[in-house]
Amino acid sequence: MTILHANAVEVETNDTAQKVSGVKAVCLNGGRFHVKAKLFVLATGAIEIPRLLLTSNRVCKAGLGNQHDLVGRFFMEHPHLWSGIFIPSGDRLFRSTGLYRVHTVKNVPIMGKLTLSESVLRSERLLNYAVSIHPRLCPDPADHAGASQGMPGMTEKILRHVKGVRKIEGFALNHMSEQAPNPDSRIMLSNETDALGQRRIKLDWRLTASDMRTIRRAQQIIDEELQLAGLGRLHVEMRDDSVPQHITGGWHHMGTTRMHSDPAKGVVDGQCRVHGIANLFIAGPSVFPTCGYANPVLTIVALAARLGDHLKKYMVSFGG
Repeated sequence: MTILHANAVEVETNDTAQKVSGVKAVCLNGGRFHVKAKLFVLATGAIEIPRLLLTSNRVCKAGLGNQHDLVGRFFMEHPHLWSGIFIPSGDRLFRSTGLYRVHTVKNVPIMGKLTLSESVLRSERLLNYAVSIHPRLCPDPADHAGASQGMPGMTEKILRHVKGVRKIEGFALNHMSEQAPNPDSRIMLSNETDALGQRRIKLDWRLTASDMRTIRRAQQIIDEELQLAGLGRLHVEMRDDSVPQHITGGWHHMGTTRMHSDPAKGVVDGQCRVHGIANLFIAGPSVFPTCGYANPVLTIVALAARLGDHLKKYMVSFGG
């Protein structure tokens, strides 16, 4: 059964917080009700799940599953950064880059990207990484009002790259990288409340020099390989590992109830069960201990299917 227009506001437990007894829900029209079940799964994403656990503090003042102050910590995103221009050695490259443009195969949109080999990642001690390339014809920076159609907000960024590089054909680079787990990058409760009287979240997304080193060093490696192959050169813009102001995320929120077998290092165990609570499970990217660079949906679905299989066996074994 699906109940629409209802908002979970509290996970209720027994007196020892070792078992969930129900979930309190409220509606914007004033309606209230409780959900009772044998098993409970939170599957509302890596922002809302920690908020709900932290606000469910009737028994555990720090929030459910938060006995080691881990709920909401290790917030991860996929840093996206436009940086660098690839200047090809000849015009022929513009006629042979179809793989790297958005195109369809059997009605599925795909786009090729460049990555570093696993051996390079290990030897250089870099995080997972990929870069997409975007052809740009730059006869004059003043002519670029429509250069970024279909990419909202990118015109000024592209202009920033090509100013002073007049009459050069090139490829703009969009870097996508993994973020290293960082306990100081976190979701917390703010003092502001929403229309239901619930505390809103406060996000402290923290990138480090280690995260930025991957993007900077990857550009250097790509430049070296392009020149060795005689394909051209890369105008590298990053000179240090500071976090650029124009860096963005991919709207991929992950890591805030991370998985670990040790309760002192994670919120859920290997079966996605919240440590210390017998019948509370979490599905979604909040359980990711690391995040790679790729879109998380495939892993989210795989973990959800895996959890479903586990819960089915769990219910059968207990006669449910």
